[in-house]
Amino acid sequence: MVFIDGQNLFKGVNRRFKARLHPLLLGRALAGDRELVGVRYYSGIHDRDEDRDMHDLVRRRHDLMRRTGVEVTERTLRYHWEWRVSDRDLAKPWWGDAPERATTTVKRHRGAREKGIDVALALDAVGSALSDECDVVIVVSRDRDLMEIAHEVRERCSGRAMAVEVAYVSERRGDERALDGYDGHHEITEEMVEACRDELDYRQPIPERKIASTLRALGID
Repeated sequence: MVFIDGQNLFKGVNRRFKARLHPLLLGRALAGDRELVGVRYYSGIHDRDEDRDMHDLVRRRHDLMRRTGVEVTERTLRYHWEWRVSDRDLAKPWWGDAPERATTTVKRHRGAREKGIDVALALDAVGSALSDECDVVIVVSRDRDLMEIAHEVRERCSGRAMAVEVAYVSERRGDERALDGYDGHHEITEEMVEACRDELDYRQPIPERKIASTLRALGID
């Protein structure tokens, strides 16, 4: 069973590949020759009073996911005022040649943050392992806090064969070593991204004929 940290996956794939993936296709790719029991997707959704356009966009995408059989768990984002760096030319802070001091500009804005998504994912993943729903859990996230899932499953399922694997977008050398608490690793490669792309434009309502053709392409009646 595949458990997807939606925001973590989106950010990683967008930064590196400028793409968006369909959860069902990604789940099938990660399962490979194994039976795919299910795909569960966890994500925040914008408060409609704060950002109507983004709320409606995410709602369309989540609704279509559900029609493909993906189980979607969502939480309304929390908002607070914060400073945003507006200079895009700053070097990445982990780069060896990054300057110690730099001048930039900031602006005030309403920042949105997820609350409770990682907890929901972790509880569901451990619960699925304990209830014999699956014998392999695949966590799609680079969030190292979620490695606790693997530890908890080992402790509670020591009497039977049970594996917890991770899938991630590598952003710098050594990412796989930072996630060595799992039983198996799947790097989301460019080839996988091309096979799992979600090309639909969710900014406007999607015509039903387009939805129908998408479902047929996914093998869903």
